[in-house]
Amino acid sequence: MTILLIAAMLGVSPSFAQEEPNNNSESVTGKDLPALGEIPEGKTLGDLIKEYKDRPYEPQAYWGNEQLGMEPEQVHDIRTGLDHVYKREYSKARDHFEELDTKWPGTPMSAAIDAMIWQALMLENFDYKYEDQWEVSSRRAREDLTTALKNDGNQAFEHFMLAGIIGIESIHTMRKAKYLPALQLAFEAMDEAEKSRALAPNFTDLKLADGMYNYWRTAITMTTPILPDYGDHRIEGIQQMQEVESAGVFLAPAATLSMVFTWLEEHDNKRALQACLRNQRAYPDSVINNQVLGQTYTYTRKFELAIGAFERILEVDPKNKRVHYWLGVAQMRAGKSDEAEKSLNTYLGFDYLEDWQRAAALYRLGQVFNRRRDFGQAEKYYKMAVKVNGHKGAKANLDRLKKRKKEGKIDY
Repeated sequence: MTILLIAAMLGVSPSFAQEEPNNNSESVTGKDLPALGEIPEGKTLGDLIKEYKDRPYEPQAYWGNEQLGMEPEQVHDIRTGLDHVYKREYSKARDHFEELDTKWPGTPMSAAIDAMIWQALMLENFDYKYEDQWEVSSRRAREDLTTALKNDGNQAFEHFMLAGIIGIESIHTMRKAKYLPALQLAFEAMDEAEKSRALAPNFTDLKLADGMYNYWRTAITMTTPILPDYGDHRIEGIQQMQEVESAGVFLAPAATLSMVFTWLEEHDNKRALQACLRNQRAYPDSVINNQVLGQTYTYTRKFELAIGAFERILEVDPKNKRVHYWLGVAQMRAGKSDEAEKSLNTYLGFDYLEDWQRAAALYRLGQVFNRRRDFGQAEKYYKMAVKVNGHKGAKANLDRLKKRKKEGKIDY
């Protein structure tokens, strides 16, 4: 479920995958936006926490009990396991949920978590390295949850989990440009989410998907003339996402990450950084959060901090590939062209890069040489990027170089 939401955000946020955030949409910042901490019925998060301060488990365990009808101890156990996932303690998470399958046999979760972890590992690099392992775990998770749903108890949560597993399948299928099958899977996931909502209408975490849908459908339709008008539901979407950020049972960190993308889209870089840093303080080893943090620092021209965030990823996972691309971009922007060239060439040296990834790295190398005024090399890399996939930025820069050369402003 967590990775589904992250993947969905990445799917609508090309900045994480490739280039810069969208600067064409109209911001709603400045309107009466909700402040962090707002939750249903006008209470503050502090109010709710005080209500449960003398109980054995954290407040969210009791919110889960009230919203889903699950035992507070079981909610606590699931939250503990998910905390391992957020902290990138994947082995601990797997072991923990295997133990929970024995402790709470009516709701098996280990296969679902295994599938989410395999998908997280692929999202950290935007590759398909663990596709076979993910497919095995995903099939088993579907079977386990479908069997569990035949029995009474925890059905709202089981539908919620199944929605996440199917949703991940949809995102994975979409990444492979199989749009019709991806859409069919998305409808199936939405059906499971609605079954969860019917059984647990007050389940806060479901509002994260609602909020993302309301915000991003608005943002996309407002900037894409061929799509039908949806109206402006951005403030509603922000409120729904913030509600989960404040009072979610399981998905508060994912909601915080969703708000990073939202604030970037809103051109509110200060709030985007605040959201990144909230997760970074709690989960300093999260590769996905540190990727986004580094990119946000890059967008806000805090290049040394961006480099530090990317270098932290390599400390946690020296085998990470994708970070070399963004490290190269930050180094280039910081004026460190030698380091940038090395990082980008390191990235290009990896196997199994997709065409858009290879073209983007070649384009960035062209920029590195252009900044050095080595226009011959810049032209070479721009041409290579265009040849790979018709990269628009490379083509535009190549045309500018040719025009300046023709006008006698540069010579190479």
